[in-house]
Amino acid sequence: MSALHPDIEELFEDQARREEELPGARGLIVEFVAAALLAGAVLAMTTLFPGGSFASPVVLGVLVLAYALACAVRFDFGLGYTSPVQLIAIPMWFAVPPAFLPVAIAAGLVLHKAGELAVLGRRRHPVGLVLTIPDAWHAVGPALVLGTAGAVDPTFADWPIYVAALSAQVLVDAVVSTARGWAELGVAPELQLRAMGWVFAVDAALAPVGLLAAVAMAQTPAALVCLFPLVGLLAVFARERDQRIRQALQLSGAYRGTAILLGDVLEADDAYTGGEHTQGVVELGLAVGRELGLDAQALRDLEFGSLLHDIGKLRVSNEIINKPGKLTEAEWEIIRRHPVDGQEMLSRVGGALEKVGEIVRAHHERVDGGGYPDGLEGDAIPMEARIICVCDSYSAMTTTRSYRRAMSRVDAFEELRRCSGQQFDARVVEALIRIVERTPDTGVPHLRVAAG
Repeated sequence: MSALHPDIEELFEDQARREEELPGARGLIVEFVAAALLAGAVLAMTTLFPGGSFASPVVLGVLVLAYALACAVRFDFGLGYTSPVQLIAIPMWFAVPPAFLPVAIAAGLVLHKAGELAVLGRRRHPVGLVLTIPDAWHAVGPALVLGTAGAVDPTFADWPIYVAALSAQVLVDAVVSTARGWAELGVAPELQLRAMGWVFAVDAALAPVGLLAAVAMAQTPAALVCLFPLVGLLAVFARERDQRIRQALQLSGAYRGTAILLGDVLEADDAYTGGEHTQGVVELGLAVGRELGLDAQALRDLEFGSLLHDIGKLRVSNEIINKPGKLTEAEWEIIRRHPVDGQEMLSRVGGALEKVGEIVRAHHERVDGGGYPDGLEGDAIPMEARIICVCDSYSAMTTTRSYRRAMSRVDAFEELRRCSGQQFDARVVEALIRIVERTPDTGVPHLRVAAG
């Protein structure tokens, strides 16, 4: 499995805790309000769409049980999970009057949650039985469409109605789920929709199979049992996918641990390069990245790149790095190799750090094309590398070295602006200056920056 997006990764890591604990007061209010509104929607639909017939109690009971079993097949996506319930939900469309479709779905959800409670005991709270009811909101969409169209018996001739019903389900689910996630957890709707996009695709893929089952059940109700082997097969796929996700999370942790370890090695080799200087560049670089609106993936690459931007100096002797006098041309050639050496070292690790190696290689490039090692120009230089270049230079200017005293903030700002458009990206320079100006002058201006 490819690397997870950092925001999704964080949601995956937090998902087990969210499920085992009750939501806070705000979350409880959100869920109870959602449940109350769902009850109101059902009552309204009983007025809008009176009448209708129920399947036999045995068929209804089997459908609810099948829905609960399908809920146990989980495909996690961080903020929550999906299950192959669409296989059972579509036969349910025709087993109850439209107004009662959310009630039948909620019954399956509660039965599934009751089974979890019985199996997992103290790892699930009984109040979760109530909190699962709002998950039936998606059923309001098809109920409205089917009730308006008067579709009571499954037939392939009515496929446009079923497409509309499925579309309404997706729309209602997207609106309600993102509203709940935003109100309860503060997760941006954009992130939720990105995570749920493939879930809607899975529902659409399973819908034709569910419709086939519904048509078959109209002649022979026992045809429902033909879906059970498919649900079982999906359960195997879900278990394998869960294992791959856990492996991806472990691998991501290993990359972060490797980056920190390499940073510690760099600090042990040279306290300035790997200690105060590097930590200052990391902290200031992330603040600049946020100021410029970088996404979570870019911020993680920026963090690792800032932490390891000088890792290639492990191949440079301390006599050269700490030389108090002027370097010879031969010594400068050795110094100039450290971006390439850094990339080579990170490429050997591979994975996420291979991309970071490209940033490390480019952190001494200039926007006018006069940098090294490749003479890249302008936007050809990764934005993360342009940020590191400015933060690295600011940190160096405002830190006392063996061969010169530290500059003041004002002098460092002037130097950065003087070189904007030549050595430095002007947008990055102005973002850095805004951030540092918001930060009290502690005498170590590249540390403890204010993020705004």
